[in-house]
Amino acid sequence: MASKDDNFNLKWRAYKEFRTILKIQPVQIFSELQEILCVDCPSRSAVERWAAGLRSGDADITDLPRSGRPVSATTSENIALIESIVWKTSALLSIS
Repeated sequence: MASKDDNFNLKWRAYKEFRTILKIQPVQIFSELQEILCVDCPSRSAVERWAAGLRSGDADITDLPRSGRPVSATTSENIALIESIVWKTSALLSIS
């Protein structure tokens, strides 16, 4: 399931893609994003790279799978493990 941040990122990426398709210059797209996102705005160079990639067909608005840590590390097994550690630790502390 996508998080709020994932949905937000997808929305601004889609915005940049649509504006690029309409042949709006990256400088204008960046200015619009600054107005909309304020401090959360990507850098101008990031917008320019993204627009260049979209124009050349090398970019996609969806994230590619990444190696490493999974998107969500919360599983029933992890929860049970943490609960057992907490119970053992609290039992040890109460004995002392």
